[in-house]
Amino acid sequence: MKSKRFLANPGLRIASLVIAFAVWLVIMNVSDPVKTKTFSGIPVNVTNASYLEGQGLSYKLANSSQTISVTVNANRNLLERLTPSGIVVNADLTQIIDFNSEPVMVPVTVSVPGVSQDSITAGPRNIEITLEDLISKEFVINTSAGDTAPARGYEIGSTSASPEKLTLRGPKSLVEKIDKVVANVDVTNLRKDAEVGAAVRIYDKNGDLLDDSQMKYLTPATPYENIEVFVRLFKVLADVPITAETYGSPGRGYTVGEISVTPSSISLVGDEDTLAVFRESGGKIVINEASRAVDISGAVTDQDINVKITDYIPGDLRLAEDLSDKVVVSVKILEQDSESFNIETKTVRQQNLSPRMNAVFKESTLDIRVKADKELLDRLSVDDIRASVDFKGVGAGDVTLPVKVELPEGYTLAADVSADITIAVQEVTETGEDGDTAP
Repeated sequence: MKSKRFLANPGLRIASLVIAFAVWLVIMNVSDPVKTKTFSGIPVNVTNASYLEGQGLSYKLANSSQTISVTVNANRNLLERLTPSGIVVNADLTQIIDFNSEPVMVPVTVSVPGVSQDSITAGPRNIEITLEDLISKEFVINTSAGDTAPARGYEIGSTSASPEKLTLRGPKSLVEKIDKVVANVDVTNLRKDAEVGAAVRIYDKNGDLLDDSQMKYLTPATPYENIEVFVRLFKVLADVPITAETYGSPGRGYTVGEISVTPSSISLVGDEDTLAVFRESGGKIVINEASRAVDISGAVTDQDINVKITDYIPGDLRLAEDLSDKVVVSVKILEQDSESFNIETKTVRQQNLSPRMNAVFKESTLDIRVKADKELLDRLSVDDIRASVDFKGVGAGDVTLPVKVELPEGYTLAADVSADITIAVQEVTETGEDGDTAP
């Protein structure tokens, strides 16, 4: 009966709805109240730059206008889910307040998902920009592989960017400070010629890299991601021997002995066809007499001569990376009727060396020069030569000591011999009663 009376009375029904809504509001305000939260450092996104470009102008944001703060009034649950990345701040350049003002100001608009505009406050509401002339300038694109390297046995033969040049458009003050454009490529473990995508880097005239805050003001005629570098690989040919020829004659009574080159071999780089031709032609580098690079005219002592080896490499080949372009040609100048023999220092007898001392020769061989008739010299071998060093009374340290040389009958020593030696005290270990050793 009561329910029928309630349904038949519109006033009661409306009152019930109002009360229910009020109760719902109370519950919502208790469980999910409206709160205020401020988000700092929200980046400003500038739109419609083309509006200024059409007038021959460009812009730059003032440092203080790169970011703004945004205050949001919303229910607690929404605020807890909201992150700075969900807040969008736009500055529309078509809305510049006054071109002739100082500074020029642009209003900002802020959007927050699920929040009305009247619940959002921007601080500041206007940002400051600087207007500049818009200019364009063309730059050659340099290429670089940085610290990356192709697979073992290969080197970069050449690199070329496509396109070769890049036109950059932007504020005059920024464009005019640009020094170079570099396309960096990663060639790690590359084994064949290839087009490689490039990472474009722009440097100013101080050699500093332009950062993201500067790069955003530049517009490239070719999108950076469309720039590629063609990498041509060369093969490395290792252990190419070097020989040398002398020019001129030594002093009277002297003759040319052994000729050696340090390093004795190098690595060359070139394409497969060029390297094949080089191998077929002998596969070695010759410092020839005609070049007069190793001139020993009138020499009466050994000669060490620096030679620029790149002058003797065929034009289509080049020296491998990280190798010096200089070699040293050593020429022994001997008295006539004499010969040079190299004996290993490990065969030299060590006399009167204290058991507590250790002697180390700084060179692995000694040059022993012997005089005799040619027929006798032809029969002499290294095994016929005996050498020794007397260490009596010599203490620890770096020393130069005479070397005693014993020769078979009929031979004489053409020059005194000495050796550079390092003498050190050996570490002594003590033996315990149980047979163990201790320092």
